[in-house]
Amino acid sequence: MQMSIKMKGDVNRKDIDKWFRKITLGLYRDVIVGTPVDTGRARANWQLAIGSAPRGIVNALDPASGDSGRSASEVRKGSMKVGRKQAGTSVFIANNLAYIGRLEEGHSKQNSKWVDNALKRAEARIVALDSL
Repeated sequence: MQMSIKMKGDVNRKDIDKWFRKITLGLYRDVIVGTPVDTGRARANWQLAIGSAPRGIVNALDPASGDSGRSASEVRKGSMKVGRKQAGTSVFIANNLAYIGRLEEGHSKQNSKWVDNALKRAEARIVALDSL
């Protein structure tokens, strides 16, 4: 999914870059934390990359619930990757496990549509910026 923002009036480039980073990292955090947990393999396989989509599978588990454990560490790593990147930079958030789509569609009773809901929250944040 690609999102673009058209701002009205005078907007500082630094503010746009800050919003870009905040929205990107919020989306990354939301998909990680929303991922249903059994062994933690699905949650541990979210990856953020700059410039091109991440490939491969992470051989790790994140059985912690909520915003702790490996997921918190991954969000911090994502924050370092996004760092001072400017709006317009291609950022990819991916989970390459074969069954991640089935989880999103409701295979787990814990949570479904968390990626779709995270995208809707990101879009709402963008729409809110448009009203500035």
